[in-house]
Amino acid sequence: MNKKSLELFLSGLSLPDSYNINLEQYPTDAGTAATILMEAYLDGNIKGKSVIDLGTGNGIFAIGAWYLGSSGCTGIDVDSKMIDLAKENCNKSLCRCNFIKTGVSEVAGSYDTVIMNPPFGSVIKHDDLPFIKKAVEIGTNIYSIHNMASYEFINEFYSKHLNIVRKTRIFIRVPMIYPHHKYRYREIESVLIYGNKN
Repeated sequence: MNKKSLELFLSGLSLPDSYNINLEQYPTDAGTAATILMEAYLDGNIKGKSVIDLGTGNGIFAIGAWYLGSSGCTGIDVDSKMIDLAKENCNKSLCRCNFIKTGVSEVAGSYDTVIMNPPFGSVIKHDDLPFIKKAVEIGTNIYSIHNMASYEFINEFYSKHLNIVRKTRIFIRVPMIYPHHKYRYREIESVLIYGNKN
């Protein structure tokens, strides 16, 4: 298993025709998703583990976790169009993931690994808070992407609930999907935080 083959696989997943700015939807590019998934895989937190993707969008993290040998992959999203798309991507990839339309606050159970790219809270302040609260409630290992501008708050919150293993500076490549976007692509400075309860 290698990152290049995973990225190629993920790049074949379909993207939505439109995005909802009030939900701060934007795609996670295949390169970024492959980097995060391979990191979790090499940490021993994907293969044979239960994985949930909070705010799954087109299903990229859940489907990628299945590809890497997860024992059970779940993706949740409040947007029914995203859930339909994730299911379509799953079917054409011949994968076995469970996609559920629900709000993040309604998620229950426990999972070995949570992987998520939640709202950054740029449109609705603290819109990311329900995601990080739910992640620490249900997950043992958490991989979460956040806008670097909110680093201090995010780091303080996670540090109270998890052992912070790694904090990695990354750049999320966001295409021109909303009317206010001026450039074909924009790179947003972000941080990937990995923490656990071990």
